[in-house]
Parts: sequence; structure tokens; C-alpha cells
Amino acid sequence: MIELLRFECIKLIHRRRTFLSIGLMMVLVCLIFWGLKSEGTNALAFIFQSLDRNFEVQGNVLNGYLACFLILNTLWIHVPVLISIVTGDLFSSELENGTIRILMTRPISRNRVALSKHFTAVVFVFFFIICYAIISIIPALILFGKGDLIVAFNGLQIIEESQLPLRFLGAFGFAFLAMTTLAILSVTVSFFVRKSLVSILITLGFIIISTLLQTLSGSLFTGWEFFLITYHFSQWQLFFYSHIDYGAIANSTIWLLLFSIVCIVISIIRFKFLKITE
Repeated sequence: MIELLRFECIKLIHRRRTFLSIGLMMVLVCLIFWGLKSEGTNALAFIFQSLDRNFEVQGNVLNGYLACFLILNTLWIHVPVLISIVTGDLFSSELENGTIRILMTRPISRNRVALSKHFTAVVFVFFFIICYAIISIIPALILFGKGDLIVAFNGLQIIEESQLPLRFLGAFGFAFLAMTTLAILSVTVSFFVRKSLVSILITLGFIIISTLLQTLSGSLFTGWEFFLITYHFSQWQLFFYSHIDYGAIANSTIWLLLFSIVCIVISIIRFKFLKITE
């Protein structure tokens, strides 16, 4: 199994879209830095203008931690797109090119092949999130400095600078879990289609519809948001509440793990009965 995973990782490294995805992520982060550097102060002044009537805001509000928090908001759509264009191609490209037939001539069980595809996706997400964290945090602190984090969602959240490193560690860790679930979903979809582009589009369509339903959950789908995958993707925000709701984080963690397991089982069953000679 380890040798098969190593083989899959080597194939992943030699694919252009692997580095294209990471490169686009870096470009996206750089554009956010550029926007914050040029207009960030004016934007924050507009956002927090109502606070000036009741609070005296001092210190460096536009700091590296706030910049990093804003970058984490790309986990809604942008990062899932970049991950899906890589992981959604892992199996469907093998079917499309016919290389899966060559692979199955070796004495390898179909279960191991299916598992290796999912584990390869997990490995990719791990290195993607590592790069995502490094390119977000280090340049942000260099460009904007340090300070307390003040964010306005669900009220005003103020977090002291001393608490922020562990909170960002937790947020990026949860982002890894959420994006791993997305990657496993996209790999599972690729077991049902023979075109890479179709697999990627189905995954992205699933995310877009889930996001739309989550947006409408407050008025039309009250109580159903817990069953939406994007609802759990957004739970990284809980690490930036003044008082962290560890119960909600644990519930989302369990939901994402169970969803991933179900997807893996479905893909194994699908591949077991799939006719690769067609």
C-alpha cells in the first residue's frame, strides 16, 4: 500500500495542475495583500466608523493577524475550486486515458487502488494547506505587523495578540480537515464519470448549491444548515469568537469525518463493480 501511495504521489507531482493550483493560491493571497496595502486603511475606517461613537479604538487595527483572517475567508469558494481542479482529476483522468487498465494488470486489489487515490488527495491537501498557511501568516506579519484582532461578525470579537497564534493554528488545522473532506468528495465523484472536467464541475456545482442553500438557511431552510457541507467548512470562524464553542467544533469535526468515510466506502463499492474495459 505504501509503495502504491508513493507511486500515486509521484504521478501527482508530475501533473501541471498540481503546481498551477498552488501558484494560483499564491497569486490570490498576493492580490489580497496588495488590496489591503493600498486601500485597507480606508476600508477599515468605513467598516468601523460606527464604533468610533461608542469606543476609542487605538493601536494597529490593520495588522497581520487581521490580514490573515481575511485570507481565510477564501475557504468559502476560492480554495475549494483550486483543490477540486487537482483532486477531481485523480481517478477520472485514469479512466479517460485508459491508464487504469495498465495499473490493474499488476497484482493490486481494487480496494487498495481506490484507497490510494483518496490518500493521495489527503497528501495534496496537507501540503496545500501548509503552503497556504505559510504564505498567509509570515508575509502578513512582515507587511502589517502584529496587534490584537478585531473582527465584526456575530457582534464584535476582540482577541488579544497573545491568544492568536494558537487560534490560527486551530483554524488552519480545521481548514485542513474541511478541505480534506472536499478532496475526498471530489475523488469519489471522479469514480462515477469518465471525464476529468465533468468530475470537477460536479464537485464545484455541489459546493455552489450548498453555499446557496446555506445563505438561504436563515429564512427558507431553517434547521437544515447542519446537513450542508459548506456549513461545516465555515466553522473555522469559531476559533475567532471571544469564547470558543468547542462543542460546535467537535460536532462539525465528527460530521466531516463521517462524511469522508461514507464517500470512501461509496468509491470502493463503485470501483469494485466498474468495468474499466469500456
